[in-house]
Amino acid sequence: MKLGLGKKRKEQPQRRRVSAERIAEKRETGRTGNAIFRRNRTLVGSLSPQVGSASELTGDLRSPRAHVHHLTAHRRMLGTIFILVVGAIGLLFWLIYEFTAVVQVSPTSGIAIDQSRYQHAINEYFMTHPLERLRVLLNENGLTSYLGQVTPEVEDARSGGSAGFATSQFDLVFRRPVVGWLIGAHQYYVDGNGVSFQKNYFDQPAVKIIDQSTVAQAAGTTVASSRFLRFVGQAIVLSKANGLTITQAIIPADTTHQIEIIVMGHSYPIKFSLDRPVGEQVEDMQHALAYFDAKGQHPAYVDVRVSGKAYYK
Repeated sequence: MKLGLGKKRKEQPQRRRVSAERIAEKRETGRTGNAIFRRNRTLVGSLSPQVGSASELTGDLRSPRAHVHHLTAHRRMLGTIFILVVGAIGLLFWLIYEFTAVVQVSPTSGIAIDQSRYQHAINEYFMTHPLERLRVLLNENGLTSYLGQVTPEVEDARSGGSAGFATSQFDLVFRRPVVGWLIGAHQYYVDGNGVSFQKNYFDQPAVKIIDQSTVAQAAGTTVASSRFLRFVGQAIVLSKANGLTITQAIIPADTTHQIEIIVMGHSYPIKFSLDRPVGEQVEDMQHALAYFDAKGQHPAYVDVRVSGKAYYK
């Protein structure tokens, strides 16, 4: 019996399979235009200018639009860094410009002064207040108060701005004496506020006050009230208007409301009271001096403290 076995399926030769695969590859290549991207193959390269090879770690595939955005962000970052650097340099120059390393002083009244004395005093102040070397942090009232203690003749101190690189100018206002005040063996001067000082850069005052009281005084302290100085000033002005020149004002011992006036050409004192109007006492003094001059008399003193009367001894 003959078996009806079918014919065996003939296997395709291996070289024909290879040819078929090559044909498929060529078709794929023709479809994509290059041999970079293939089916079931590993990426081995890139056409992007940012990727040199497949082994590059920092490479990135960017489209032209993404590349433009990347450059814009990069420029923005560089611009920010540049602005920060310029700002830091500007801030450094500003701090150096505002810093006081060298002190210069000048008087506001155009007088000749001992500049080294006040430069040293201001530098001593900055040693205890280092932050105030920056002019924007300077406490002018604090500086004035300090100078008033170590240099009592300074009435006010103000910053005059920059005088050069790391150099500051300070404008000083000095006390102008109203009267000279002799306390013991020391000569003091008193300004219009009653503050005493010893160093005077102005003309000598015409009137000298001789303090014979037992109250101890020191430079830089208030040795006279504004009321007292106003009284002396008015007595000087009114006496001059009546042809009399006051040369001295004496504060006697054990009293606070009495003053003795010495008039030029007369050796004896005239006693005034601070509690009575100065104009009335000047008028009584004028009449009394005229009377004694006419009589040729030289009393020990004349007292005009009582209204309408003049006592003498």
